[in-house]
Amino acid sequence: MMQTEKPGWDTWRKLKGTAKLQYIWDYYKIPMFLIFVALYVAGYLIWRSATVEHPQLYLAYVNLEVGETLDHHLTEGFLDYLQPEEKNSVVKTIRNLALTENLQEVDGSYVYASQVKVLAAIDNQQLDVVLMNQEAFDAFSQNGLLFNLESFSKEHGLTHLAPYFVENIEILSDNATEVLADPTVTYHSETTTYPMGIEITSFPLIQKAGFPDHVYLGIIANTERADNAAAYVSYLAG
Repeated sequence: MMQTEKPGWDTWRKLKGTAKLQYIWDYYKIPMFLIFVALYVAGYLIWRSATVEHPQLYLAYVNLEVGETLDHHLTEGFLDYLQPEEKNSVVKTIRNLALTENLQEVDGSYVYASQVKVLAAIDNQQLDVVLMNQEAFDAFSQNGLLFNLESFSKEHGLTHLAPYFVENIEILSDNATEVLADPTVTYHSETTTYPMGIEITSFPLIQKAGFPDHVYLGIIANTERADNAAAYVSYLAG
């Protein structure tokens, strides 16, 4: 039986041209493949570490027009204040949301799209803090989407801001579906009231922006970043 010559320097010197490439492929393709896989995995991990974002807060502007300068202060300014340890830390924002019952002012399909976007973000726990006007504050409150600030402030050291807390109504149950089906049915509901929003109109950054109406801050009840949400309130309060 013919024995295959073992790879070695003598064999390599005898080979010419493409035969050397074939020789490398025949004897070293598995180690080369393993090296390639290792380099690919290492490169991917380095790329991911360098580029992946680490959201410190998910923020939404609802029924508010926020300019570029104010947006920078509300996002990058907070990161400077927070000084997170993670590289590529960001504040993720949802802008230009419209929640209103007056569909003559805003296109109805846009309002519906905003509602879907808000609910999807909350369901995915990708919304922590909302800056909004009175109408949006009422909508978030009625649907029970906001933290009870009485308990939240005690847990996160914000009791000194209690004078800015604003109560609103959460609808626990009602017969709105029946009323829509039959307008002759009398509407009734079961509700509860507690502090759900912080009136931040006089806070430095918001006051400087000169909004014509009151601006409220709400903390989403299912937030996974409660500590950062509390830090955000402290940042805005100055």
